[in-house]
Amino acid sequence: MDAPVSRPLPLRARAEDQRTQPEAGPVPTIVLSPEQRTLVAGIAQSVQVSAKTVIYGQGTHAEMVFLVRKGLVRITHQLEDGRSQVLAFHWPGDPFGLFENDAYLNEATALTDCELERFRLSDLRDLFTKDPQLQSAFLIGAVAELRMNQRHLLLVTHRPILKRVAGFVIECCRQPECYNASTGILTLIMDRSDIADYLGTTVETVSRALGVLENRKLIMRRDARHVHPDLTGLKRLLISPEAEATGRIDIPSLPLSPRCP
Repeated sequence: MDAPVSRPLPLRARAEDQRTQPEAGPVPTIVLSPEQRTLVAGIAQSVQVSAKTVIYGQGTHAEMVFLVRKGLVRITHQLEDGRSQVLAFHWPGDPFGLFENDAYLNEATALTDCELERFRLSDLRDLFTKDPQLQSAFLIGAVAELRMNQRHLLLVTHRPILKRVAGFVIECCRQPECYNASTGILTLIMDRSDIADYLGTTVETVSRALGVLENRKLIMRRDARHVHPDLTGLKRLLISPEAEATGRIDIPSLPLSPRCP
C-alpha cells in the first residue's frame, strides 16, 4: 500500500432496494453531524491499493477498520478443510474489517485498484472516549456489514440457483462503478469463480444459469464480462414462484465450493 494521504471522508452505509431484497430487512445508514465528520476525517488515512492485493488476512492481528472510497473489495472466509467462501463484495461507501479478539474474521482482497479510508483502532477508541455517540455510529456500520452477510447466507441457502444469479445481477446493477445506466450495460468486474463462490455453487452452474437467463431474454450477453440486463424482468423473476425460477440447470449447486485457481 502507498503512503496515506489525508482527504475528506465520504462515510456512509449502502442502502438496499427492499423490493428485491426483502428478507434481509432495512440496512442502517451511518449519520454523522458535521462536527463528527470533521473528527473522524482527522484520523482517517487514504491509501491506494493495487488490484489483487490482500488488504488483510484471516486471523491476522486487527489494527484497522476500512471504508471503500473507490473500487471493489472481496471478503472471503477460509474453511478448515481448505475451501473458500466469498461472503461479500464491498463497493464505495461500504465499511469493512470485522474482527474478534483482535483478529480479523475474514480475508479482504482488492479486486480492482482501490482507494480506501482506514482508521487505526487505537485512534477510534480515543475518539469514542471524546464523543461516545461516534461509537454508536460505527456500530451501525458494523451492523450493516453483518446484515450483508446475513443476506448472503439467505441468498445461497433458500433460493434456487437461477434466482441467486438474477439477484446477483440486480445487486451489481445498483453500483455505478459497473452499471452504465445510460447504455444499460453491466460490467461484471469479478471473475466467474468469485461469482460462483459468492453464490455457493460452481463456475459451470453459473454459466448454465446465465445461459437460461439469456434464453429467457432477461439478459443479453455482449461478451464474457458485459451484459445488457432486463432489470424489470429479473426483478419479476425474484418474486415468481420457485417452480418458475428453476430453469434447466443440470449441474447441481453446492452449499460451498472450492475456489477455482
